[in-house]
Amino acid sequence: MVAKLTRASLVASLLVFSVVIPAHPEGDDPDTKPDPEPYTALASRAAPGTPNIDGHLDDAAWALAQIITDFTQRDPDEGLPATERTEARVLYDDGAIYIGIRAYDSEPDKIVGQLTRRDQHSPSDWLVVSIDSHHDRRTAFEFRVNPSGVERDAFRYDDRNMDNSWNAVWDVSTSVDEEGWTAEFRIPLSQLRFSPAPEQVWGFNITRIIQRKNETDLWKPIAKDAPGWVSEYGDLAGLQGIEPKRRLELLPYMVTQQALTPAVDGNPFETGSAFYGNVGADIRFGLTSSLTLAATINPDFGQVEADPSVVNLSAFESFFSERRPFFMEGADIFRVGVSAFSGAEQLFYSRRIGRRPQGSADPRGGFVEYPLNTTIIGAGKVSGKSANGWSIGVLGAVTGEEKATVIDSEGNRHRDVVEPLTNYSAARVQKEFDGGQRALGVMFTGVNRNLPATMGYLRSSAYSGGIDGRTRFADGNWEVRGQLLGSHVRGTPEAIANTQLSSARYFLRPDADHLTFDDSRTSLTGTSGQLSLSKIGGEHWRGEVNGEWVSPGFEINDLGFLRSSDVIRNSLWVQYREDQPGKVFRRWNINYNLWNMMTFGNERTATGTNINGSFSLLSYWGGFGGVNYELPALNIRVLRGGPAMKGPESWNAFGGFFTDNRKPVVLEVGGHLWQDVVRSYSRGVWLDVTYRPVTNIRLSLGPQFNAFHDDWQYVTTQDVEGTDRFVLGVLDQKTVSLTTRLEVTFTPDMSLQLYAQPFVSAGKYTAFSEVTDPVASEYDDRFDPFESDRLSYEESPDPGGEPGTYHVDLNRDGATDMSFSDPNFSFKELRSTLVFRWEYLRGSTFFFVWSQNRSAFDFTGDFNPRNDFNRLLDSSGNNIFSIKINYYITP
Repeated sequence: MVAKLTRASLVASLLVFSVVIPAHPEGDDPDTKPDPEPYTALASRAAPGTPNIDGHLDDAAWALAQIITDFTQRDPDEGLPATERTEARVLYDDGAIYIGIRAYDSEPDKIVGQLTRRDQHSPSDWLVVSIDSHHDRRTAFEFRVNPSGVERDAFRYDDRNMDNSWNAVWDVSTSVDEEGWTAEFRIPLSQLRFSPAPEQVWGFNITRIIQRKNETDLWKPIAKDAPGWVSEYGDLAGLQGIEPKRRLELLPYMVTQQALTPAVDGNPFETGSAFYGNVGADIRFGLTSSLTLAATINPDFGQVEADPSVVNLSAFESFFSERRPFFMEGADIFRVGVSAFSGAEQLFYSRRIGRRPQGSADPRGGFVEYPLNTTIIGAGKVSGKSANGWSIGVLGAVTGEEKATVIDSEGNRHRDVVEPLTNYSAARVQKEFDGGQRALGVMFTGVNRNLPATMGYLRSSAYSGGIDGRTRFADGNWEVRGQLLGSHVRGTPEAIANTQLSSARYFLRPDADHLTFDDSRTSLTGTSGQLSLSKIGGEHWRGEVNGEWVSPGFEINDLGFLRSSDVIRNSLWVQYREDQPGKVFRRWNINYNLWNMMTFGNERTATGTNINGSFSLLSYWGGFGGVNYELPALNIRVLRGGPAMKGPESWNAFGGFFTDNRKPVVLEVGGHLWQDVVRSYSRGVWLDVTYRPVTNIRLSLGPQFNAFHDDWQYVTTQDVEGTDRFVLGVLDQKTVSLTTRLEVTFTPDMSLQLYAQPFVSAGKYTAFSEVTDPVASEYDDRFDPFESDRLSYEESPDPGGEPGTYHVDLNRDGATDMSFSDPNFSFKELRSTLVFRWEYLRGSTFFFVWSQNRSAFDFTGDFNPRNDFNRLLDSSGNNIFSIKINYYITP
């Protein structure tokens, strides 16, 4: 306990210290230090009238606006003048800001404008307008357009990061002529966030990308060794007499859905057809000039791309990224990570909301129909940022009680609860100081379930939260970050026992003296902390030293994502980089990593080192590669709650190359090789091919193949005469997949997208053994193999429908001591989604979606991709056809 309190006290002290210490050396006052190169643009009030957004800067108002010019290269030749002239002007009125940009080009026939759907990146020429309307030097709204009129918008946060899921309603028009191309923007003030003031001064920058030259030009130069991005912007002044808008935006929707599935004789739930209809709405309302309410009522996520297929044989849950628009937008404000080692581990994981029901129903000798997902009755969030540096985010959601429908063997209908009524909440507050150079924040999450008596295995409530802080110093090139988090969960003794025995902690592990299992507990509490020192800017050198811990009782998986508790991690990262072009390389870097992991019982679970790097040639081809080495260490989870097992040392190598992305055909090829010093290994190759035959069609293919030989894959735990026996197997697994995307864009507002992924994975077990001495110094002494005189196999009458059975005679007395099912598997799946999208009015969209899923599973372990693919294509599968229409309303 003393050690734990010491860690907590240390981090808490450093958090306070990070806010108190000056961010600049003594005597170097940032408010009085002169700027030798001021970049301030002046906006002019639109007169005699606002411009017509048609892509031509011939309105009278443009002639009266100040010209912004003298752009500077960032690439390929940093610091040199832009090779093509760019002129920009800024106008405003009481409702919007207007930006007109003339991109002159000496070879206008070589201007590149790929036609894609909205928000799709493409190798095109681009004009980018960036507005830091909070003027906090940390956040900015970004608006992009290419010569074909394709719009992209994004939100920049934390100075260097970008959220591409942010969407705004704005207007832009482009035109191409013999002098180059032109873009004319109209950005409503309602889409920006700023505080009242007689005259506004905003952070501002304009970027031009000339694709054929791989040239990036900036009005306000940002050096490649700069520690930030938004903090380097120039200023936009002259905005007088404008007021923040009290925004009200409504987006009601209606959806109809027809499901066609294979009928199953005798099953009343599998008749082959089902119809569904629904309505709902999204709402945005400006509560104040700084705070915005976003709410969704009965949301529909039918146009979301399917998750990739995966076969998970580990003890850990698979992580899938969020794809639902409501939760993606503004997600950055709730992003508080638990570990520097894994970006997936975080306090708030929005996919918990609306998850698949966690319970099961009793079929009573009949049939069961489960809901696919939990219904989100409503969700809302309030977010915003004030002029004095306060950021606020509050999210709440309610999911309904879900019931499975049961028709028993006598035809009687029942309704079993499989997911309780649940309330989710998350809140985040952060205060920035010294122009964003320092910050102190807190976060809280909570889950409360209205549990029926039949679902006492779930936790009734779960809370987590903490404090985090950061400070930059040495001209912003160095940064200290720290955080202290805590969690508390409650429930029945059954629920808390399940929590103690979960794969994140395994409190009943027999060799873990520092862990105590208590089956009478009704709550569990834990802590986590992290402290790092990083070099984030400056010439050539970057690096970070990091220390963190997650206590055994830390649990956040009700609304967060955590794979492992009971861990103390330390790491070092050093990078040398060269961003200036030389005789061979356009840029290159090399990295060195070192890490060590231990449990709270001082069991060393990982020690390794890595060297990796990447480069880009003058031709814009490039490559990457690296090599790892790990020392022997304990694996505390391979036996699923059994004793820790010593693993051998291992190494792996990876590498690949990529081609110039300006070309019609772009390739990226890579592979990896992992090998321990005994018998386990893994091999894998992958290829990404992108083909653009014309400017409005894009086809990408991503084949991937992996082969894995595991000499000690967990199979089962058997109780033999009161003693746990742990069975491992020798597994050979092969996996192949092909991710395909086809995009056809008819206009910037109308597109057709196809996503398809055939996936085949098969695993065959060739030998089995019992763990006898898991930490023996010699590898083979850790196992007792089941030879043919002790192992027999009982064939299955239906290998496709049910597995065979292995019988083990441990003492060779002719009697079976334990039995387990054949773990062989062969899984194949084809997931596909076709989406037609038409933005028929600004902000209003029509969707037609066809989703299909075909899958099959058997216990043969045979790997035959050609036959498996053909089998999938011949099957009928599940087909869902949806039509969704929404309508954007703003008073």
